[in-house]
Amino acid sequence: MNTTSWPAPACVRRPAPFPRRLLALALCALCAWLLPAAARAQTCWINSSPTLSFGSANASGATGNGTLTFICNNYTHATLSHRVCLTMNPNTPGGVAPRRMINWSVTPNAYLDYDLYANPSHTQLLGADGSGHPVFSTVLTMTADGQASGSMQIHARLPAGQTVAAGNYVSQITSVLRFASQAGGTAPSPEQCAASGSASTHYTEVRTSFANSCYISTATDLDFGTVTRLSSAREQTSAISLHCPAGTAWRVALDNGSHASGGNRRMAGPGGHIGYELYRDSARTQAWSTSPNDRTGTGDNSVQTLVVYGRVPAQAVAAPGTYSDTVTVTLTY
Repeated sequence: MNTTSWPAPACVRRPAPFPRRLLALALCALCAWLLPAAARAQTCWINSSPTLSFGSANASGATGNGTLTFICNNYTHATLSHRVCLTMNPNTPGGVAPRRMINWSVTPNAYLDYDLYANPSHTQLLGADGSGHPVFSTVLTMTADGQASGSMQIHARLPAGQTVAAGNYVSQITSVLRFASQAGGTAPSPEQCAASGSASTHYTEVRTSFANSCYISTATDLDFGTVTRLSSAREQTSAISLHCPAGTAWRVALDNGSHASGGNRRMAGPGGHIGYELYRDSARTQAWSTSPNDRTGTGDNSVQTLVVYGRVPAQAVAAPGTYSDTVTVTLTY
């Protein structure tokens, strides 16, 4: 009885582990099959997108800049060249070339024009998706199985000559970072990058506090030219251009210059000094200096130009050379 019953339980127990071992082997084979597909996926994403600010600006215009940073991964065992390209899509308010900021605190809402550029000289506009502007891109070469970071400079400009309500202005933008990559030292083209479906997005703002105030736009030099002697008077003019909001009273004063003596204006040079004077009128009878001899007026939301009438009276000059002076223009409003 013992001889016939003993082997039977052993035969029943032994086959059980075999399916479990097969299942484990099957799962490992599935993992090995999935890993190469994951390794082929490359990623780049925006790490930080700046808030671009013009600070406190006025109708004379302003510039600003900021830096967008990004990170890219290389999951392959080969060196890759990434092409990263950036577009900035306006949310509120809309518009590209020019873009606009909005002042919500006034009724109706006021808008202030500005633009974004890919270069500090403000010649390459930074476009939005579908705007048709040149692609703003950069190249990042990555070693095998590595991670690298990069950055893109954004340059902003607020054009001069805008007359809008004073207050705080803001523009809301979605920054879109696209990327394409290939093995070796040659990166995909900007067009390939722009057409890529791989993208990372980030919220960006542009801000300014705008003061609709007076400003001097130009002050030209007063050049009396070249002479061999000053046996007779020399006369010349220059111009001061200013801009003030409508109804704003303004006052323009000229100081006596850097080389004045006893209230008399003088140019300095190799032979000492040459006296001269500035006037408010073409007859050169009304001296233009500090108060009470200022020029006054009222702004009309346009550029107003004032003529400076200069005269060098006849006088002896001790030595030839270049004679000059610096006069400070002060605009009060």
